[in-house]
Amino acid sequence: MKYSQELAHNYSANRSEYNDTDPVLFAELEAVGLVGKRIIDMGCGDGSHALWLAEKGACQVIGADLNEPMIALAKEKASQQANVNFLLADGSKLPIASKTMDVVVSNYVIHYFPQAVHIFNEISRLLKDDGYFIGTFNLTDVEEGFEHLYNQAMPIRLQHSHGSVLINNLIKPRSEIVQAIAHSALIVLKELEINNLHSVVDESYPYKNYIKKQSVLMVLQRAKRSTQSSP
Repeated sequence: MKYSQELAHNYSANRSEYNDTDPVLFAELEAVGLVGKRIIDMGCGDGSHALWLAEKGACQVIGADLNEPMIALAKEKASQQANVNFLLADGSKLPIASKTMDVVVSNYVIHYFPQAVHIFNEISRLLKDDGYFIGTFNLTDVEEGFEHLYNQAMPIRLQHSHGSVLINNLIKPRSEIVQAIAHSALIVLKELEINNLHSVVDESYPYKNYIKKQSVLMVLQRAKRSTQSSP
């Protein structure tokens, strides 16, 4: 989704009020270890998570986002951080060498990509053997007869004490995510359903009563290929 400058500033100014799922994400990141690691924050937004990763001891953090206003905010925040860099780039095709990242992190971004297989193949490409993907995203079930809604946009309202921000997510079925992971070199280590109380389907959406959105966290690992020859 493209953010206008106004929307990017509004989102960033109220970012602390959308962080109810951050503790779960951060706990999983710390569990795999961050000290001395090379990490990419895919869909980095205003750079808040990238800075946190650097503070936790990552040796290099790259933030990538498709939105120029967000990258501008991120660069401003990280102006004093030599080991944090930001790229204006599409997450499904990043200008980064293969198998150079220890961790790929993504916070509510996977559901923006029209083809999930492309993004998980890119994550797999970037990771070193045994490297980790840790990310949160939305999955949405639809009632029978409404399958045409898959991969269509739905309005999501991010609520905060001063008002709200309206953004669009794609309706992503679990089956697409499962198949995309299966076609990559990634294996699922953990999946958690998490409460995202400040993110709701907007009342204006005409199909609101026919869908059910849930937020999940997944921990994936890039499988190490065997060097032994086949018999």
